[in-house]
Formats: sequence, C-alpha cells, structure tokens
Amino acid sequence: MIKTVEQYLESLNDGREVWCLGEKVADVRTHPTVSTIIRTASMDYVLPNHPDYRDLFVTQDKDGEDINFLLTSPKTPENLLRRRECYTVGIRSGGGVIVHCMGADALAAFTVAAQVMDKKLGTGYMERVEQYRKHLQKNDLAITGAITDVKGDRSLHPSKQKQHQDFYLKIVDRRKDGIVVRGAKVHISASPCANELLCLPCRTHGEADKDYALAFAVPVNTPGVKLLGVEPNVRLYGEECEFDYPMSNHMQPSESLIVFDDVFVPWERVFMCGEWQFSQVLAYAFASYHRLFGTCKMTGTLEIMTGAASLIAEYNGVQNAPHIRKKLAWMAYITETVQMLGKQACLDPATEFGMDVLMPNKMAINASKFTYASNFHQMCQHMQDIGGGLTTTVPAFRDWKNPAIQPYIEKYLAAKDGVSTEDRIRILRLIKDLTGNHYQVDTIHGEGSMAAQEMFLYTSANWKKLQSAAQRAAHVDGWQDDSIYGKLPLQKDFVRMPAIDESYESIPKTAKKK
Repeated sequence: MIKTVEQYLESLNDGREVWCLGEKVADVRTHPTVSTIIRTASMDYVLPNHPDYRDLFVTQDKDGEDINFLLTSPKTPENLLRRRECYTVGIRSGGGVIVHCMGADALAAFTVAAQVMDKKLGTGYMERVEQYRKHLQKNDLAITGAITDVKGDRSLHPSKQKQHQDFYLKIVDRRKDGIVVRGAKVHISASPCANELLCLPCRTHGEADKDYALAFAVPVNTPGVKLLGVEPNVRLYGEECEFDYPMSNHMQPSESLIVFDDVFVPWERVFMCGEWQFSQVLAYAFASYHRLFGTCKMTGTLEIMTGAASLIAEYNGVQNAPHIRKKLAWMAYITETVQMLGKQACLDPATEFGMDVLMPNKMAINASKFTYASNFHQMCQHMQDIGGGLTTTVPAFRDWKNPAIQPYIEKYLAAKDGVSTEDRIRILRLIKDLTGNHYQVDTIHGEGSMAAQEMFLYTSANWKKLQSAAQRAAHVDGWQDDSIYGKLPLQKDFVRMPAIDESYESIPKTAKKK
C-alpha cells in the first residue's frame, strides 16, 4: 500500500518516548520544534502520491500491489539509478526521503549480509529479512537506520570497555522467543519521524565481541526505547523561522541519542545474532548504500550554495569580476563532480559478494562523498566572501517587518538597480543559515567521517594495476601478469623500423653505435 500524509501523521501518535530540551514530548506532531522535521518527513508520503512523481517512487510487488520503490532490493544498475533519483528528487523538494534514506540503506545492508551468512553458515536470515520487507511494504512504514554506537573509549574494543559494557549495543539475554538488548545509538537522523528502527553494527568485531554483533528491527514505540533529541538549530517556527532560517526551518536536527533499556526483540526481527565474522560485511554494505544517499543529499545542498553565490554576486553587481567568476566556476565544478561520481557509482556497481543484490561502486561513491566533505568549508568561504559582510549582519524578519524601520533597511541595504531589497536580504539569510554550525559539522561527519572515506578509498584502489602501470613505464618486471597492462602490446615487439641514420650531427656521440 501507499500511505497518505494523513495516515503517516496518525501513525506517529503511538505513545513513543521522545525527549527534547529536557522535556518529554507529548506529541511529535504538535511540538513547536520537533514538528518542523515531521513536516519535512511527510514529503516521503507526498511524493509517492504526487502525479508527477508517482511512477518514480511507486512500484508493484509480486501480487501487483503498489509499494514504495525504496523498500525493494536493488538488483540492477537501473535500480540503483532509480534509487539515486528518488533521493535526489526528495532532497531538491526540500528534504523529502529524510526518513526512508537511512532505513532503506539499512534494509539493503540486511539483505547483503543475510545472503552472505546464509551461504557461508547455513543460517535462515534471508527468509526473515524478506518477511520483514513484506511487512514494511504492506504497511508502508517509515524507517530509519540506528547505526552509530556511542563507543566510549575508542581505543578499546566493545567488550574491553572499562566504565561499563554498554557503550555498544549488545545482547544481554537469549530467550526462546527472542533476545533482549541493551545499549545506545547516537546521531540517529529522523528517528522521531520513523515507525521502525533498523539496528546494525558500525564496526568490525572480534570473537570476544560476538554479543555486540547483532542486527534487528523494532517499532519506535517499543517499551524500553527512549529517544533523547538533540537541541534544535532554532527555536522559532512559522513565517519568522522561514525568513530567518530558510534551510533550518524545515531541516531542524532530528538526530537522537537512542537508549535501548533492556528492549525485547522477537526472533523474526533478528537478522544477526553473534555472527561476529560478518559484522564487517553489514557495516560495509550500509556505508556503501548510505553514501549514495549522502551524495544525493549534498547534490541538493551544493546546488543551493552555488546558486546562492551566483545570485548574490548578481545582486551586488560583481558577477563579471574575474575573481568572482573564478570562485563561481570552482563551486560549479565541485557541485557537478559530486553528482557525476554518484551517478558513476550506480552505473558500475559492486558485485564482489557474487549475489543478485548490487551495491554502489566503492571507489566512486566514497570519492563523491570525500569530494564534498573535504571541499565544503571552501564552498562556505566563497559564499561568504562573495556575499560580503552583510552575510553576518543581515537584518532579521522582525526588523524587516517593523514599519518604523523597514524604510531605512529598504533604502540603505538596496544594491543593484532592479533587484528588490527583500530578495537580497533573503539570499543573504540563506547564506548565513547554510554556513551555520549544523551544516559545517554534519557535512563532514554525515554518512561517515572523512577518515572512513579515506579508508574505503585506500582499500578500493587497484594497487596491482597502478603499480603495474609504473613498472611497465619504468621497464621493471612485474607488470606482465596484470590483467590490463600485461595484455597491452609492446612497441619493440610490433614496430620494426629501418636502421637509424647516424649521419645526423645532432645525435650525441654516446648515443651512436660503435
């Protein structure tokens, strides 16, 4: 089925335990700040019901019933490209698929790991995953992934922590009907907006840490689950918030510290339980899928940033200045590079596990994510530089709407003839909002830190091919067995030239035949 927005909103009134700014939230739909992200998450249900986008977001199951495409398993490059397009359209719409992104990526990772474990160990996880998938599709549930553990002392493995053993989510009891888990997950986006939490490890485990190697799914309102929300970017709402914080007003932080206080999980919802050898597969698969979303998320943001810089340059009358054009050209280059690398990751997918489920190309998708994360602060600097000092001191909504002082703002903050002062102020407010603390940090650490991308980039590189290229160029043996360079023809073997005419005086004496 495909839910309506109204059905989705009603599903959130389920008795879940959510906290914000030290107070328990009675209803996430009516809370002054939490409701802003709920409104944005509702776009997950607007787009599948919109006539222009229904064919993109909606597909059919084996019985011909309509289901959300993001709840299916990607098995072809076309599936990955369509997944990417869903994410991109959602982000460009103002934050859509903010719920389904992490959840869909976690569900895809469950599928990859289940197939690997079933093949190697003879487990029955794949059947559980598919039954759970059908449950999600039938009820069109909003899902998010609970991935990052709080970690404690990061120099120690989960089972070796000193203060307590619950820094990583773990199994504390195995029962006939299921397991009991305890611990916490942190930075979990869209958790107040979701119906279900899909939990999986964020790291590799050793045998001593097998109780931490687990994957499962639970409803958000499960007893013992507590969502401790982070501080909102702003504590305004309505027209004032939209004017002063054009991005943050609909993208308020929705991250939570999620506490699992001895939470019971029935066996049919458990997708890994102690198989520590395969926690790396699960974490790696999720990272690959979620970085595909990350590149789509940043495509929308980078387009806004580049467009804002271009507009404010025009409004200020400096769009033709050489140093401004140079900055804008660089911003456009970064924006398009991120987008093209993300697309390439779908066109040349990973098939390393030999299964029918495809993952984005590891090198391309991590290169895309690393490109925007490592250049984001320079993007901010260029926007601020082009915008000028007013990027910081631009008047707020209450100043602009006050009839006693608006005429002065209208007169003295005007710029290029033909551009309204209000439009200029709105773009400056956008730049100020985009370069705020939340975006500065989230861009670096969202979908994995830069160090994580560097690790993936290093392990993804074909070092044998690269070294063979250098060996062949330097005439050092070792390249002959390489599948690419070893097959290339050598000039000396195929090109037979006449003998050199040694009468040329320009030839050095040492180069002539004796």
